[in-house]
Amino acid sequence: MKKILIAFLALFFAINLSGCISVKKSGTAVNNLGGVFVSEDRIENWKNKSLLMTPAGTAGNISEVDVYFMKFDPSDENTIYLGTRAHGLYYSYNGAEGWNKAEKLPTGFVRDLAIDTENKCILYAAVESRIYKSEDCARTWKTAYYTDSVSRFLTAVAVDPSKPANVYAGLSDGSLIMSVDRGVSWKVLKKFSDRVQRIFFDPKNSDLMYVGITTDGVWQSKDNGSSWQDLNKAMKDFADSDSYFDFAISNKNSDFLLYANKFGLLKSLDAGITWSQVKLLTRAGSEVIYSVAIDPTNDKILYYATNQAVYKSLDGGDSWKVKKLSTTRVGQEILVQPSAPNKIYLGVKTVENK
Repeated sequence: MKKILIAFLALFFAINLSGCISVKKSGTAVNNLGGVFVSEDRIENWKNKSLLMTPAGTAGNISEVDVYFMKFDPSDENTIYLGTRAHGLYYSYNGAEGWNKAEKLPTGFVRDLAIDTENKCILYAAVESRIYKSEDCARTWKTAYYTDSVSRFLTAVAVDPSKPANVYAGLSDGSLIMSVDRGVSWKVLKKFSDRVQRIFFDPKNSDLMYVGITTDGVWQSKDNGSSWQDLNKAMKDFADSDSYFDFAISNKNSDFLLYANKFGLLKSLDAGITWSQVKLLTRAGSEVIYSVAIDPTNDKILYYATNQAVYKSLDGGDSWKVKKLSTTRVGQEILVQPSAPNKIYLGVKTVENK
């Protein structure tokens, strides 16, 4: 009996005094895992999917990395690319069940990656002050573009989905450059006032493009980037809306745009001509919205991630359900599986890394 009592007391103190795990009110254990989380039920439950497939076959993981972006291969949605802030580029061929590292690509801050839509083995990676190009599915890389200073670095890269010889890239100094020969030569299209954060194409008409500029909001081009229109003028009633956080275009209705910024969340139903506020559960401007996503099969289903939670709307933003994360890191990137939209991928980062 004495041994049983001692064992019971030891278990009691181990449970109540341990500082290794904290528990949220929902009962979800909180950890500091990084890498990728996957939900099979539209954010209700999450599992960390950070298994690293090492050449030697030994167990490894990427649960310590800070994710900067994730992208599906447009020709194979089970192939996912993941760029990190300090650990290089990773890719998965099986929907995040296992990850491989692009070993020949220099390790560092990989800010973006683009995939040729005619040849999935042609890749362009924006790493520090260079664009690297691979023609053999990430096995080897060569420099396709470089800047004249390490302080002037590549921030975005994109391939025109209908004309893949056209490659676009954005720089930290606001330059938008273009190649019409798959990265052999480049020209400057536009000089924006601040960093080009991301480049987007309308899914139904690639002549229509958008760019997100760090402190100058969203701009639109209807002629492959030759001329640009400032969409922020239509958002003048929303304070600080020119501070860009994230942007999404509906696959079903490309007139529907979702834009996260310092004001909060805005939407347009006419390809950026007019904008309206999306009502959130929190006061406008009180939280940083790190990422947004639109369900590719149903544009009434929306997602966004903040410091500690992911939010979901099933009615176009009229109402929201919140789900706390099981990690202390924040949701930097949300992806929705096109053929199975119940499956959501979340790339996370430490909150200090902006």
